[in-house]
Formats: sequence, structure tokens, C-alpha cells
Amino acid sequence: MSCASGVAVICSLLMSPTAVDASSLAKQAAPTRAIAQPLRRAPSVELDSWSWGTSRRSWYQWLTATAAIESSLEESGWRLRATGGFGGYAQDVTGSDAENVIADALEADDVALPHIGTVGKYYGADGFVGAQIGYAFVDKKWEVSGFVGVGITTEGYLGANMWNAALRIPPESISDLAGTELGVLGSLELRATPNDQLMLFASAIYTTAFRWGYFEVKPGILVPFNDSLPVLLKGNLFIGPHAALNSYKGDLQPMFGAHLTITEIGPFYASLAGGYVRDRYSGRGGYMILETSIRF
Repeated sequence: MSCASGVAVICSLLMSPTAVDASSLAKQAAPTRAIAQPLRRAPSVELDSWSWGTSRRSWYQWLTATAAIESSLEESGWRLRATGGFGGYAQDVTGSDAENVIADALEADDVALPHIGTVGKYYGADGFVGAQIGYAFVDKKWEVSGFVGVGITTEGYLGANMWNAALRIPPESISDLAGTELGVLGSLELRATPNDQLMLFASAIYTTAFRWGYFEVKPGILVPFNDSLPVLLKGNLFIGPHAALNSYKGDLQPMFGAHLTITEIGPFYASLAGGYVRDRYSGRGGYMILETSIRF
């Protein structure tokens, strides 16, 4: 075959054994593209922080670490959990308590005193640690998990601030405010987003140590101004009612309010709740709860 001089060079290159093969270059480039886009690693550990406070000078900080065993948190499987918390409170000493205190101080019986209302406050602190094992059932739109283990609850009396130096907290009352107990610890959790417009989170934890328990439910709907939100928040910001019940030694502390929850920003979750709380000893007031978590 003959070619003109201008075309001869091109022809010789095309007919050469070392001519460039476009398909070969494509095959060689494919692995490079795959390396440039690594697969996302599924999270296996979650750290959760729960902070609670009231206008009646009660507060609590709770920390939890949950780890998936031989799976990720996005799959059904066994879980290990370590949890703990600490907090403090102030409670009023009412007139009825003061009547007994003064009667004892005067070593007199049947001392009739008028109702004089609050005469001071006493302060206490409590703490908790626990370890659990559990199992989680995970679906694309919901997750249900249950845990069981052991927990240790401790409480202590810090002191009192009385309006009169003659007033004292009865020794038997102080002994009731200090102690440590070991008990069984169980918990249940539900996270559900049945569609893009609805969410439902619920949780319950209870230990036989001092019969302490906390129960919470917060349904929500997508905020009506979703379209005006930044890209990261679109489809992830929910609002709705919040209800919770704290139980300690048979005394109940109900809470009713509202919550604003960010269900997901990458590995992060956040929820802010607040409203009305009623305590048998501290009285009525407001509460606020901030919960955050991260998965990695």
C-alpha cells in the first residue's frame, strides 16, 4: 500500500504494532477513577450527650456510648453500651418540716406553730453508672433497640441553707438523702421517620436502684418553612410536642412542652425541648433538655 508523503507518516503510525489503543487507555483509567471515589465507611460507634435543667435549680448531665458488635449502626445486630450521669438539686424546706424541727430543738411536744411556708433549702447530688448489652432492629425508616444490664445509683446530702440558725434538717431526713444501690438496668428506644413529613422518637430507661426511671416521647412534623432553610437543614428539621416523666423512689416529675429536632446533618443529631415541669418537692417551673449525638 502506498500513501502520499503527507499522509505516509499517519498511515505508518496507524499500522505500527505500538499504535495507541483507545480502549486500553480507558481500561487503565478506570481503576484510577474508582480510587478517587472511596466508599463511605458505615459508623459503628455513637456518642450521646443529654443535658437537663429546670428553673427550680435541678440539673443533670447524661453521657452514653454505644458500639455495634461485628456490624455497623446502620445494620441490625448486637450492641454494647456504657452510660453514666451526674447532677444536683435544691429542695424547699416547708413550714410543716420546720414545725417538727423546732419542736425537737425545744424538746417540747405538741408545739402548735402556724404554717410559715418555706424556711430554707437543702441541697443534694446524685450520680449513676451502668453497662448494658442489647440488640437493634434497623430498617430504612425505623430503628428499635432494647438493652439490659446493671447500674449503680448514688445520692448524697450536700448541706442546707436555713433562714434561721435554730432550724435544722432532721437527722433521719438527711440519712434518707444519702446512699448507694446496685440494680438491674433496662432500656428501650424507638426512632422512626415513616415518611419525609413525620418523625417519632421515644425512649425509656429504668433501674431497680432507687426505682429510678425516665420515659420520653416526641413526635414531630417537618417545619412549614422547610423550603427556605439552608441545604443542610432541608428535610431534617422537625417540630412537635414533647412529653416526659421522671420517676425516683416513687415520686413522679411530669414534663410537657415542645421540641425542635434536627434528625440528621451527616453524622450529627440534635434536639432541643422545653416546657412546663412539676415536682412534688420543688414545685412548678420550666425545664429545658438539649440532646446531641454523633456517629462514627
